[in-house]
Amino acid sequence: MNYFEHFNVARARWLKHYDECVEELGLDPGYEERQWADEAWQECEEIKILQDGTIKIKWEHPCWWADCKHPVFFGEYYCILAGLDSIMWEEPYDRAKRLMEND
Repeated sequence: MNYFEHFNVARARWLKHYDECVEELGLDPGYEERQWADEAWQECEEIKILQDGTIKIKWEHPCWWADCKHPVFFGEYYCILAGLDSIMWEEPYDRAKRLMEND
């Protein structure tokens, strides 16, 4: 899977967790509250380069509701790794030029 597919899987897990909490707690937060929870989750992405040259991307967010009773005590966590040797690094101009030539 590529980055965007992983992003969507992680986001779906978070929203599922959120929806389950809402149902279990008997809340009616409305559309706007769910949108805020989704935006907060999207801002939790962390990118690190590990000592062995691996890129680590993780999404980790605590439970949205303080009294969440799910077995996932820390909220949601999703992580992907990629070796730097499998990534092609380009200057922004060169990448834009290459992408335009491929269209």
